[in-house]
Amino acid sequence: MKLFYFILFGQSVSLLGSSLTGFALGVWVYQTSSSVMEFTSILVASTLPGIILGPFVGSWVDRLDRKSLLIGAQFGSALVTVALAVLYHFDVLAFWHIAIIVSFGSVFATVLQVGFTSTVTLMVSPGDLSKANAALGMVLGIVQLAGPFLAGKALDTIGISTILLLDIVSFLFGLGTLFVASVPSPPPKPNQTKSSAWADVKEAYWFLKSKPGVLGGLYLFTLIWFNVSAVQALITPLVLSYATPSEAGLIMSVAGVGALVGGAIMMGWKGPERRMYGILGAALAIAVVLVLLPIYSSLIWIGFWAFVIMALAPIATVCSQTLWQRKVPVHFHGRAFSLRNTIMKAAQPAAFLSAGFLYQSIFEPMMVEGELLARVFGPVWGIGEGRGIALLISLFGILSVVIVLLAWNMRSIRLADTALPDENLSQQPS
Repeated sequence: MKLFYFILFGQSVSLLGSSLTGFALGVWVYQTSSSVMEFTSILVASTLPGIILGPFVGSWVDRLDRKSLLIGAQFGSALVTVALAVLYHFDVLAFWHIAIIVSFGSVFATVLQVGFTSTVTLMVSPGDLSKANAALGMVLGIVQLAGPFLAGKALDTIGISTILLLDIVSFLFGLGTLFVASVPSPPPKPNQTKSSAWADVKEAYWFLKSKPGVLGGLYLFTLIWFNVSAVQALITPLVLSYATPSEAGLIMSVAGVGALVGGAIMMGWKGPERRMYGILGAALAIAVVLVLLPIYSSLIWIGFWAFVIMALAPIATVCSQTLWQRKVPVHFHGRAFSLRNTIMKAAQPAAFLSAGFLYQSIFEPMMVEGELLARVFGPVWGIGEGRGIALLISLFGILSVVIVLLAWNMRSIRLADTALPDENLSQQPS
């Protein structure tokens, strides 16, 4: 666990810098363009390339030296921020610059995510996987706690150029810890023969398909991820419709406290013995909260439910991550995890674009006084600016409730954690 904590510390500093930049860029684009479509288009650009190349990234992760791969991805991410900083310094940064540059950042971020996640099993014993995943969740909570709040304050004081500089420094810190650490690589696959990256992707798919409930569950959770991603694209414009950037950052920080609390609980509890119960139960609770969250235009109301959502999220993520780490052989982790990420996150671009389109073209205009949706839903959700976003978020929450209940009624998904054997019980950290 010492090696894991050391590398996690370096990556947490790097993630904090990226959180500052991500929040600041999002607010900057929205404020300079006043366009939800441009805002969501940046989100698409920051995810789509990593999604498309994700399965092949998994093949590289399984084939290449893990330390060199992580260092290369960290360095590439730093170069992306340097490019943004230079363009902003010379006052030429535009929407299309950001869209192109963050596309490269998406690929580097995918390599870092898959590479680090796949390495956790090599660094800790099987009994400590839940603890390690919970610690990772706590770090994400701390980043969410500090990042948006600091970014909101920084935008009001030191400006986006200094935020970009801090991000560059954080990447250098992450690089330093990777250079110093002894990062383990996976053992070779039994009876390994040379094959193409495409053959590796197909092999990983057929392997996952052989696990009853795993692939089906993944498809259903992808639909949930679609809804969550749509809400992710809408939540910042919702808060900014009646609050300042600093207040929006404060809401994100309150959500981060929830993630920190949830991660701390999972480090001590490690989740239910039946991992699928933890995944489905937490997902259902989050879906119900999404219905309630946007009803009132109150920072206290939004902040409370954001806290609850992020406190519940570690239960689902830790249980899911531990389940996959235990049920998939270690020499498959790079390909399996990247394929999982690709399938789930393939829903993101469609969710981002559809959320922006539905808001601007249908829900916001129809929630103006006298319009149809305003007459039907106005008594509960209110009418006027931002109320179209509020109604849309609640509808995504209702859809998520239906999907979770559907997953629960599928026996192969509900019993996947007990029906499938553990593959890595003999795996010890290198």
